[in-house]
Amino acid sequence: MLRRVFVALLLACSTAVVRADTVRVGDRVPEFSLASKDGGTVATADLRGKVVCLDFWATWCATCKAALPALDALARRPGFENVRFLAVNVDRDGEVADRWLAQNLPGAKMTVLRDDGGALLARFGAAGMPALYVIDRDGVVRHVEAGYETAALKQVESAIDALVAPRP
Repeated sequence: MLRRVFVALLLACSTAVVRADTVRVGDRVPEFSLASKDGGTVATADLRGKVVCLDFWATWCATCKAALPALDALARRPGFENVRFLAVNVDRDGEVADRWLAQNLPGAKMTVLRDDGGALLARFGAAGMPALYVIDRDGVVRHVEAGYETAALKQVESAIDALVAPRP
């Protein structure tokens, strides 16, 4: 429990810290394969050719819990039907996340993935939680958000709009 509190505090206070392995705009997404809430698997190879909105979240992160419903609403927006919205949960106990989702976001449009303990989150080198990455069809990060503000969601929406627009 103490370790979980320490990690939460570290992530919440780390917005000013930039690690050398931080995934930034213009970087390729690290290769990964994660289990989904429904028992399947999603891997980087499955995402090629698709615009992706990847969001790291946890039930112990109040900001994450505020952002998820707004992100799920964005996933339902007309024109975003072919965008993959991935909500990557980093709780050590996936059942806690399942209960929270069932109570607060039943029927979520996003695909919920498991990153128990945050190994993939660490590979991304996120500067805070929630950590959101908009990724183009070629697997290149085009927008990054750390934390959550309503105004930032408009920037995420604009970044996705630009990527789903037909290519000339």
